Amino acid sequence: MLSELSIQNLALIEKLNLNFSNGFSSLTGETGAGKSILLDALGLTLGERADSSLVRHGSKRADISAAFDLSQLPHVQLWLQENELDDETSCLLRRTVTAEGRSKAYINGIPVAVAQLKTLSNQLIDIHGQHEHQSLLHSGKQLALLDAFAAHTELFEQTRDSFKQWKSLQQQLSALEQQQQDFQSRLELLSFQQQEFAELSPLDDEFEELELQQNQLSHASEIKRRGLSAYDHLEVEQGASDQINHAIHQLEEVVAFCPQFEAPLAQLNSALIEIQEAAAEIQTTAENIELDPNQLEAVEERLSALFSIAKKYMIEPSQLPQKQQQIEEALNTLQHSGESLEQLRHEIKQQEADFYEKAHKLRASRQKAAKKLSRQITEGMQELGMANGVFEVMLDASKTPAQTGVDQIDFKVSANKGQPIQPLAKVASGGELSRISLAIQVATAEVAQLPTLIFDEVDVGIGGGIAEVVGEKMRQLGQHKQILSITHLAQVAAHGNHHFKIAKSTRAEMTHTEVNHLDPSQRIEELARMLGGMKITEQTQKMAQEMLSQAQEK
Repeated sequence: MLSELSIQNLALIEKLNLNFSNGFSSLTGETGAGKSILLDALGLTLGERADSSLVRHGSKRADISAAFDLSQLPHVQLWLQENELDDETSCLLRRTVTAEGRSKAYINGIPVAVAQLKTLSNQLIDIHGQHEHQSLLHSGKQLALLDAFAAHTELFEQTRDSFKQWKSLQQQLSALEQQQQDFQSRLELLSFQQQEFAELSPLDDEFEELELQQNQLSHASEIKRRGLSAYDHLEVEQGASDQINHAIHQLEEVVAFCPQFEAPLAQLNSALIEIQEAAAEIQTTAENIELDPNQLEAVEERLSALFSIAKKYMIEPSQLPQKQQQIEEALNTLQHSGESLEQLRHEIKQQEADFYEKAHKLRASRQKAAKKLSRQITEGMQELGMANGVFEVMLDASKTPAQTGVDQIDFKVSANKGQPIQPLAKVASGGELSRISLAIQVATAEVAQLPTLIFDEVDVGIGGGIAEVVGEKMRQLGQHKQILSITHLAQVAAHGNHHFKIAKSTRAEMTHTEVNHLDPSQRIEELARMLGGMKITEQTQKMAQEMLSQAQEK
């Protein structure tokens, strides 16, 4: 839900911080007080087009931010995580606009494109009453609303998944058919490459072993000479072994009289054993080293062959065995591609049939839900003052299948007797559109995902009795969602769980718009003004108090 709206230097607002709560909040004020400025400010944070004329006169920049509580919106939290904009259970949308018309957008302090701001805001809030803001005018939103109302999530997901699988198989077929177009040349190339690798037969770890052999063979003389020299230094007369033996003998003669020699004597004995073992291994290794120019030549020829083909295929010599396996697998796939094509075409036909079977079941479920939803919204419209109003959820076959099925939806309405039923987008009156939207929202309150709804012009052209029903419906809707309504009628405002008053004032010869959260006594004063005009009488105050009491008891 929307928890806070902060505005600086926008139109007549110098600085304003508003805190919002759950339920239904009514916003009232005199004509020209600046109620539309709040919508403009909120619209900027939702990604609407920036206009430099909105920047307060004399200011360099307008700065607007809207904070949302996401604790009950896991799908929005997931979207933020996927876009690396996560801030756990809260979200701050911010927009700045300079006097020159440049604007910047932020989500949780991170600069983003305005399109991202709009994508996120579409999951948070909806404004009813102005055609350009209405998400319900879009067929995608209408279909999603019907599906939520029908509560056939499992059937919808089955249809969607079946469509995705069908399209995936079609893409595989397209790729395979493209491969078939140059089948022969590809087959010849792979066959040649397979033969080339078969003749070479590179082995795993062969290259590393050959490099080690090359190093030993090319330095064989040096290895043998230095190895035998090292052995001589250890084992010949007066070598290291003799010297250590002599030291051991000297200590053994006196250790009985000097126990402190026991530890070094033991260390010398261990060292002698290790030196003798090392000397034996050095001697064996050095004597086994062969000076074999023919073997060195063979190793270098093999290394050269491996280097040559690796360079040709632009890989490391150690990667040759893996490359050979890839070539053999590709050749095998190509040789059996004819069989694969037929098998794939068969699978596509089966998957297509599966999709249409599920899509037609989904259509039947939608048609059943559409009748029920049409009836409920029609009843809601009539309760809201459109006595002869008719609402129909129209379903037709779409021209192309999609993951949403094979249906094309259109919300159609006739607001008055004698008017033909027509698409919701063609409803001319903002007030009528708001009340129709209210009827839709009430009918779908328990299933619709948008947590915050704003109604503007909902009370245009209606009288007190209908206004009271509008207020009741909004209060009812506020049990499931956060509702904000800009209203001119006391009968609507009185039903709010919260009441904000928008007013203009003058300070230092500058006009300011202010918004205040009203306490009960202030609400009565404001309702009395709305009932009786600028001159508030004892009678209008009494009427306002009674109206507020009755509305709050419902």
